[in-house]
Amino acid sequence: MKRKIVLTIILFCGLLMHSQKEKSTHLGLTTIEELKMNVYEKDTTANAVVLYEHANLYIDKENDYNTRIDYYYRIKILDKTAFNLANIVVNLYKKKRAVDFRGITYNLKEGNFIQKTSLLQKNIFTTKENEKWTSTKFTLPNIKEGSVIEYTYSVINPYLGIPDWEFQSDIPKIKSEFNAAVLGNYKYKIRIVGFQKLDKNNPTIKKDCVYIDGLGYGDCAIFSYGMNNIPAFKEENYMLSKKNYMSRLVFDLESYHSPTGEIIKYTTTWKEADKKLKKLFLNNQTTKKNYFKRRIPESILSIKNNLEKAKKVYSFIQNHYTWNNEYWNSDDEQVKDAYNNKTGSASEINLSLYNSLRAAKIEASLIILSTRNNGIPTDLYPVINDFNYVIVKALINNKPYYLDATNKYFPFGEVPERCLNGRAREINFKEKNDWIILKPKTKATKTSSVKLELTENGELIGDLTVRSNGFFAYKIREKLNNLSEDAYIETINDNNSFFEIDDYKVFDKEETDKPLKEVYTVTIPSNKNLSDKIRLNPFFFERIDENPFKLDERLYPVDFGYARKNNYLLKLQIPDNYKVTLLPKDVAFSLPNKGGSFIMKTEKKENVISMHVRMSINKRKYTSEEYYNLKEFYNQIVITENSYIILEKK
Repeated sequence: MKRKIVLTIILFCGLLMHSQKEKSTHLGLTTIEELKMNVYEKDTTANAVVLYEHANLYIDKENDYNTRIDYYYRIKILDKTAFNLANIVVNLYKKKRAVDFRGITYNLKEGNFIQKTSLLQKNIFTTKENEKWTSTKFTLPNIKEGSVIEYTYSVINPYLGIPDWEFQSDIPKIKSEFNAAVLGNYKYKIRIVGFQKLDKNNPTIKKDCVYIDGLGYGDCAIFSYGMNNIPAFKEENYMLSKKNYMSRLVFDLESYHSPTGEIIKYTTTWKEADKKLKKLFLNNQTTKKNYFKRRIPESILSIKNNLEKAKKVYSFIQNHYTWNNEYWNSDDEQVKDAYNNKTGSASEINLSLYNSLRAAKIEASLIILSTRNNGIPTDLYPVINDFNYVIVKALINNKPYYLDATNKYFPFGEVPERCLNGRAREINFKEKNDWIILKPKTKATKTSSVKLELTENGELIGDLTVRSNGFFAYKIREKLNNLSEDAYIETINDNNSFFEIDDYKVFDKEETDKPLKEVYTVTIPSNKNLSDKIRLNPFFFERIDENPFKLDERLYPVDFGYARKNNYLLKLQIPDNYKVTLLPKDVAFSLPNKGGSFIMKTEKKENVISMHVRMSINKRKYTSEEYYNLKEFYNQIVITENSYIILEKK
């Protein structure tokens, strides 16, 4: 079919495509005014600004009628911290080619003289990164503060589809445009992602733009989109992939109408998409039940209790494989090879688990999803390329269990944080499939209990006991199993340089269904002996001393991934010859709609000061409208945890 499409395109008249090519932007547009600019008035913090960028797509008669995109960029360098923008990398998939690289660096000399330094072809390098990807790299020369860089190149694409055009980036842009001329027999669904609005949106149809021998004239779709004065996208803590929020143009190929009347649908129903997913993306690796039945120990297969049996199958696959940190290899998935090599992608490992559960007569289905760093898949229509990960659902006694066997330290029924990205889609190949919301099975909690004694020489000695559950425990177990104990303790010391760890014990490290318990014996040294007046911050551990939310306005939601609760318990014994003159005030404040709370209570009995702090984040996600309250919530925590205990000698 692809050959038929190519042969058809070759018959097209090139008149329209020649006129579209003339719309491409060429070098030589830099002005003295741009070179004199030393600050971008709409964002005075910017270290660079895109003056103009443009992409122009059309069919290239001179390159076997493949799609060609001509790219143009002109960028003002305002500060040396933006010099890296002169390092250009063009990543190319398989048969894609990059051609016609040109670049100039402009600098302003005395007397308003413009100095031009051209990119030399010998300084352009193409490297094969792996079997699928190559990259072409170059660095524009003679970069200085105040330079303007201008460069163009073209990408020849033999594949169907139009790449996304990103209007927004991490630096502001004055003008960004995308033009395209697409043959009328290709139909696209076009999406605008992000919060910025288009300033130009002129899709049109050009009648009789091409001629096909024996068939006559055909129409073309002409697209012209643009944005002006685009602010920089500013990342902040607790966000999903910025791909979800940065303003960009997305073309999803819906269908191709051949000159002979045949219609090929690419964006179809979910039922059709599921079949394509099984065949192409999962590489027909869902039918290996018998292969795994011969490899799972009979002692597991003979277990009568289905839940116990499923847990044993899960543990068997968990411990057999080492994950290679790849997610989804598309048409390269091979569960037999992965099993023999004892290593594989997340898809290969979880497909092995799926087949193994079915071999053990456990009802199972596959769940496809997009990870937190990949973007939220659209649910308007099927776009298979939105997904990059697969896990397994086991249904036992009418209760669903969601499983990912890539991590040896995750309990049965829990999936990694990377999978908590909103909705996922169940694929069972038989019944109607549906969307589900993945949630943690166990709530993430951490309780830090501190018992310290203030000695006469000014040292604090005692112990710290940390009990962790849910994701808090999973992350610590993973560190403990990837590092030696000494290396792990060193990481703790790096983050808490003011205290020394004298001893360390861990309990239930391998019992993943249980909370993890860590016990530290610690010393907090003093630079001098006790004086007549002592000031101590009681938050020796787990102190929040900086607000993670700093933006004046955040248009995208805050996504913690999961709800969480932290408890901090302190018992501080002070010498008999000292009295307490100041304790932190008791406080309690909360987020609206039961979104979270912070409570701190302090008391003194005899010579022991006790403090109890509880902080709860009750939701996974907070909207942009809730951002100000969340920011203020953390402001109050920072202020509260900057409180002090003051002691005076009797």
